[in-house]
Amino acid sequence: MEADESGDDVASGAEVTVKMLNQWEREIKKDHSIKALKKLLLAFYAASHMDSERNEQSDAPYRIQGMSIFNKTVSTTIRAAPHAFAHHAPVVNGKVQVKGKVRVVQALLKSYMTSLLELLRQMSDAAMIQYLIKECERVVVYFRSFARYTRELVKELLRQFGSASADDGVRISSLLALRQLAVGATGDVVDMALKGMYLTYVRHSSVKNMASLTTIQLMRNCGVELYGCDGGASYQHAFVYIRQLAIHLRNSMQLRSKESFRAIYNWQFVNSLAFWTEVLATYCGDRADDQPDLCATLESLVYPLVQIIMGVARLVPTAKYFPLRIHCIGLLLRLSSATGIYVPVLPLAIEILESPEFLGRRPVKSTLKPLPLDAHLKAPKEYEHTRVYLESVLESVFGILADTVAAQSVRIAFPEWVVPATLQLRRWRKRVGKSWTRFSKQLQGLLEKIDQSARLVQQNRTKLDFSPSNLTAANQFMSTTEPNSTPVGTYAASLRKVRAQQRALLLEAEAAE
Repeated sequence: MEADESGDDVASGAEVTVKMLNQWEREIKKDHSIKALKKLLLAFYAASHMDSERNEQSDAPYRIQGMSIFNKTVSTTIRAAPHAFAHHAPVVNGKVQVKGKVRVVQALLKSYMTSLLELLRQMSDAAMIQYLIKECERVVVYFRSFARYTRELVKELLRQFGSASADDGVRISSLLALRQLAVGATGDVVDMALKGMYLTYVRHSSVKNMASLTTIQLMRNCGVELYGCDGGASYQHAFVYIRQLAIHLRNSMQLRSKESFRAIYNWQFVNSLAFWTEVLATYCGDRADDQPDLCATLESLVYPLVQIIMGVARLVPTAKYFPLRIHCIGLLLRLSSATGIYVPVLPLAIEILESPEFLGRRPVKSTLKPLPLDAHLKAPKEYEHTRVYLESVLESVFGILADTVAAQSVRIAFPEWVVPATLQLRRWRKRVGKSWTRFSKQLQGLLEKIDQSARLVQQNRTKLDFSPSNLTAANQFMSTTEPNSTPVGTYAASLRKVRAQQRALLLEAEAAE
C-alpha cells in the first residue's frame, strides 16, 4: 500500500508498541478514522512479512519486535479492520458499496487482503491457520470484489486443504471458506474451486496405511460438500472427469499390457471412482429430496459410472486383485443403496467364491498377520495363495453378500430375486464347506436369515390387493419398513459393527507403532 494514497506520511521504521495499537483501535472504533486504519494496516503488513522470503521489513514504515507485539498486532487488526470496512465499504444486498474516497478504501482493502494471505502462507500452527481461514471467510465478500485476490484466496485455501501437515480442522475450515466463496461467485471462480478441490483430492489419495484412509475419507466428504454449491458447474466437471476415467479404462482394455493395467489399478484411479460415487450417491440419493434440481442434473451420470466400476472390477480377474474387486463392489453397493437404482452386485461377489483359489487349489498355510484389505488393492506377493489372505477375502465377501441382500430385502420380488444366489451359495458350501468350517457356519447363518426375510416378504404380499402391473403400488411395497430391520438386515448390521471394531483396533495398533 503506497503512503500517498491516504494523504498521510509515516516515519520510516517506527517500532510498533501496545500503546500505538490500542490508540489506533480506539480511533477506528470511535471515529472510523481512515488515518488510524491505514497505520494499523501498515503495521499488519509488517507483521505478515516478518518471515517472508522477500523480507520487506527494512523498507516498511513500521517494525515488529517480538512475538507478543506480533500477536497483538494480528489480533487487533483482525478485530478492528472488518469493523472499519463495515462502515467505509458496507455490504448491501451482497455487494460492496464504497463510501467516500473509493481509491483510498480500495487500497486499504487490498492491503488487508494481501497481508492476510501472506500471513496464512507463513503460518505452520494449525490453530493459527484455522483462525486466519475463518477471518478470510468472514471478509469473503471483499475478496469476491477483486478477481485477483479471489484467485489467490482459492489457491491458498486449496494449498491448505491438501497440505500433508494439515489437520482435520484446517481442512474443514478450508472447505467452509471455499464454499462461502463459491456461493454467489462468478463461473470462473466456481470452476476453479471445483476443479482445484477434485485435483487436490486425487493428488493426495494414495493409501499408505489405515490411518491415511481416514484422511482421504474426510477430503472426499469435503469435496462432495463443495460439489453441492452449483449444479450446472458440478455436472460439467463430473462429466469431464468421469469421461476421462472411461477413456483410461478403454485404453487399458484395448492394450492389455502391464503399463495399461497400472494406469487403472492404482489408488488415485480407485479413489477417483470413490469420489464420483459419493457425489452421485449423496445428491441423487441421500439428499435428492433436499436438492431435486441437482439430483435431476447429475442422475444421467449414474449409468456410465456404474459401467466403469464394473469394467475395472473385471479387468484382471485374478486372485491377486480380489481386494480391488471388493473395493469396486463396495462402490456399486453404495451407489445402488443410496439411489435406489438396481445394480447387479451379487454376481461380482459370487465370482470370487467360485474362483480356483477356493474350488481348485489348496491354500498355503502361513504365520503372516491378517491382511487389512481396506488398505490394499492387491495382495502382496508373500500373501498370495495363503490361507490368511483368503480368510480376509471371505470375511469381506460375506459382509458384501449380507449388505447386498439386505438392501433388497424389502422389495416385492425379493423371494424370487434371491433364489439364484442362494442356490449358488448352498452349492459352494456343499463343495468347500469342510475346508472352511468357520465360514461355512457363517454362510449357513446368512442363508437362514435370507429365508426368514423371504418369508416375511411373502407374508406381506398375501395382504396385497393390486396386480403386478401396478408398478407404482409395487414400488411402495413395505416402504415403511427399514431394510436394516429385516432378519437379514439385522444380520448385516451386526457384521458391519464387527468390521468397524476390527478397523478401530487396526488404527489403534498403527498409532501405537
